[in-house]
Order: sequence, then structure tokens, then C-alpha cells
Amino acid sequence: MSNAIPVGGDFDAGGRPCWRTTRDTAAVDRREVLRYLGYPARVTPPSWLVPLLDRWVEEAQRHARPSAIWTVLPVVEIGRRRLVLRAENGNVEFEGAIGEFLAASKHVAAFVATAGPGVERLAEELMRDGEQLAALIVNAVGSERAEAVEASVIEALRADTPTSGLTPTLPYSPGYCGMALTEQRKLFSIFAGRVTGVVLSDDCLMQPLKSVSGLIGLGLPEEVQHFGSPCDRCDAKRCAMRRSA
Repeated sequence: MSNAIPVGGDFDAGGRPCWRTTRDTAAVDRREVLRYLGYPARVTPPSWLVPLLDRWVEEAQRHARPSAIWTVLPVVEIGRRRLVLRAENGNVEFEGAIGEFLAASKHVAAFVATAGPGVERLAEELMRDGEQLAALIVNAVGSERAEAVEASVIEALRADTPTSGLTPTLPYSPGYCGMALTEQRKLFSIFAGRVTGVVLSDDCLMQPLKSVSGLIGLGLPEEVQHFGSPCDRCDAKRCAMRRSA
């Protein structure tokens, strides 16, 4: 099967969605770990922290198993407050400003990514042993690993651009970016039980906690660029999650 995005989305000849998976094996980005620890960009951590970072970043990476599953679905309908996708078992409708954020999209990739349970277990063990700072570092690595494998999904989608003519938008997750957290149930329904290693709780939180899910739009490059980042239209100028397209 070609890796390129089919015109009708990731569906085979029988109308069944194609599922893609990836694992991230890249080195941990120390700058991202420091950001999760609260250090702004270009701020150097104190010298006493460096050996702790060296030890626990390496140990956390050894425990991490970053992986993701995703599929590309065609857009059935899109408006400022709704987005309808064609999935395996019928249409799935998302509500909220996500429709406006993905307005340029012809297709949408749904994904679930995780750092795996090992990082979380290590952090819990450290907390029980009174090693709070080490646990914070390990948790920061877990966040970085989940975001890194999410970035791998985006890069895989971007690699399809020469064939498909479509470029990815920023990712948008339930609980942020114009979607209520309860929209998580709709997102997980797309995968029909195929998500392994990540469980959705009754209150729509993922386990392991170092997991991320969301939607990535795919549209014509000039239209995606025109719509830009929703952060550009947001009044929360000091938001720590503020992003650029």
C-alpha cells in the first residue's frame, strides 16, 4: 500500500480505514524537558541541576515506549462550530471552534500518541521514595516523549505533501483548541478499539497520563497558511501553550 494520502482518505478498496502506526526513537530534546520544568527558552538551569538532568533524562528515556496510531479521514462537512468526518462506522461530528480552526481542511488525521506506561511508573516510584525533583524530571521527559511522537505523526503527514498536495495544520486536542474534553469519546470511537496501551477513563482522561490525542487538518498549503494559527486570533497573549503555524 502506498504511504501517500488517498483522495478519499485512508480507506482501502473495501471502504475500510487504513491504520498507520509509528514509534519515536529520537533522542530526548533537553530544551523541551526544561520548558516542561518551567525554564523559559534561553534560560540556563543552575549547575547543581545538570547532573540530575543527565541521570534522570537518560533513565526516563530508557523506560519510555513512545508510539502512535493515526488515520486520515475525509471531511464530510465543516463549519465554524462543527466538523463532520467519515469514519469506519459512519460519520463522526465534533462540535466547537475546532470547525473554524480546521476550516482549510480537505481531510483530517485523527491520532492517539503516548510515551507508554513505563515513565509514569518510574515517576510514581520516585515520588514514593521521596525523590520529588527526580520525579518531576521524569514526568517532564514523559511529556516530551508524547509530544515527540505526535511530531512524528505530523512529519509523516508532511512527507505525503508532494504526492497528495495537502499540508498538515497544527494539531488540536480535546480539552483545548475549541473542543470540550468530552469530545475525546468521539475521537476514540474513530479507532473502534484499535488503540493499544492507552485507555480512556469515564471522565475522558487518558491513561497513561503522558498521552496526547487530537485532530490534524490537511489542506492546500496556501489555504492552511492563510488561516494561520488560531493563537493569532486569541486574546490570551501570555498563554504558555501559545504556538505558531
